[in-house]
Order: sequence, then structure tokens, then C-alpha cells
Amino acid sequence: MNLLIESVEGGIYLAYNVQNQTRSLILNEHKSPLKFASLCEARDHFRGEGYSSAKLVHLNASDEMCGE
Repeated sequence: MNLLIESVEGGIYLAYNVQNQTRSLILNEHKSPLKFASLCEARDHFRGEGYSSAKLVHLNASDEMCGE
């Protein structure tokens, strides 16, 4: 399984499990999206979890406006 970290506006990072082209948002114990305030925080949280790979994706408002 692979890990995808998505950078969204406001300095928030969301984490997804990715397997066979399907991604699923990783939730916390309260069934809310697991959020991180920095990439370092996300990296430290998932260190040693055994993911095959990790990928960072940056999202921004201009991509959405352009239809990307």
C-alpha cells in the first residue's frame, strides 16, 4: 500500500492510503480526516508504518479554477 499526502490551502496536509488506483482518506479515532500542520508532522506520524512509497501532492485554488 502507498501513502499520499495532499497539501491543501491553509497549511493543512491530509493523508490517504492508495491501493490499485483507489485512494481512501485516513481518518482519526473520531472518524474525522487525519490532518497535519506540516509535512514533517505527517512524516513523523507515518514513520515505520511500512508503506511501499509516499507521494506529496500540492493543491491550490488556481488548479481548481483552471479545471486541473
